[in-house]
Amino acid sequence: MGFEKVVEELEAKEKFLVAQTAPSMRVSIGEEFGYRPGEIVTGKLAGALKELGFDAVFDTCTGADLVTMEETYEFLERKKKGERLPIMTSCCPGFVSYIEHTHPEYVDNLCSCRSPQEIMGALIKTYFAQKRKLKPKDIYVVSIMPCIIKKAEALRPELRVNGMKNVDKVLTTVELAQLLKARGIDLKKVKEADFDSLLGESTGSANIFGATGGVLETVLRLAAKITDKKVGVIEFREIRGMEGVKEAEVRIGKSKVKVAVINGLRYASQLLNDRERTKSFDIIECMACFGGCVGGAGQPRTTLDIIDARKEALYRIDRGKKQRIASENPSVKKLYKDFLGKPGSAKAKKLLHTHYHKFFE
Repeated sequence: MGFEKVVEELEAKEKFLVAQTAPSMRVSIGEEFGYRPGEIVTGKLAGALKELGFDAVFDTCTGADLVTMEETYEFLERKKKGERLPIMTSCCPGFVSYIEHTHPEYVDNLCSCRSPQEIMGALIKTYFAQKRKLKPKDIYVVSIMPCIIKKAEALRPELRVNGMKNVDKVLTTVELAQLLKARGIDLKKVKEADFDSLLGESTGSANIFGATGGVLETVLRLAAKITDKKVGVIEFREIRGMEGVKEAEVRIGKSKVKVAVINGLRYASQLLNDRERTKSFDIIECMACFGGCVGGAGQPRTTLDIIDARKEALYRIDRGKKQRIASENPSVKKLYKDFLGKPGSAKAKKLLHTHYHKFFE
């Protein structure tokens, strides 16, 4: 069923077991237990993972906030120099693979950031391990993701740190639901719990990573804040929606930034095959699955209405958060102060960034 190895590790109790969960999980897994599509079950999800026997449960949204920090600073630097534009988001391993294999001419345009899953895995086996006085080899990291391709991403050798995989096992939303049912755990009866605090805090913007256009919006929010510290939260509603390709020109400080969102790989060629048009943009986001991670291939049964319900729930979480810009996340501030230094530092480059490949050039 895909979760047997996780069961073995849970029963053996020889390692320190860590689970991390993607943003879209909290608005989708409930459907497997009778909740309405889009119902937010964050506390139930954390509680269920702790009931399974995980020693720590982290929110991958912390990794999403770090992606926003690193990607925004990388974008602003490229924009300033006029180099390798448009920058293309790299959170989705399906899109990264698509570029590597079908459009190698754009490989250098990909943002060098790892995905939130991989950033969290790297920090768990370095920063968290140091804090808890654990050996990285004694930590077993399980990612709960809405995406089958995340399994392949976890195996990529260029994502290893010190020769070790950051994520040991990936379960999809459906696989976790199957595991919970196999262990007799009903999400509706689980006692709610919080994510563990050392790597558990996140902003509202991190949650919208799960919806198409969300990654781009988080970058624009932070870029606006960096450019003008007096600016509050700006919602870039013009890049939301379910069109195949969305285009917009937004203002960041005194500059105009031209952006595009590709909603699913089926629409990618419409833009990317036109190189002149593509090069007219500053930032392009693409998620392989229609609707973004809320419509991922590892999710429960999906329809357009269900995608909409999940997506709207993520924006509802965002609106309800006190902090809605990545730089406001207390965990992120502490990580940079105590461990990473600053965005783009040597340590950040080692742990939070990677490189890609050009196939069939």
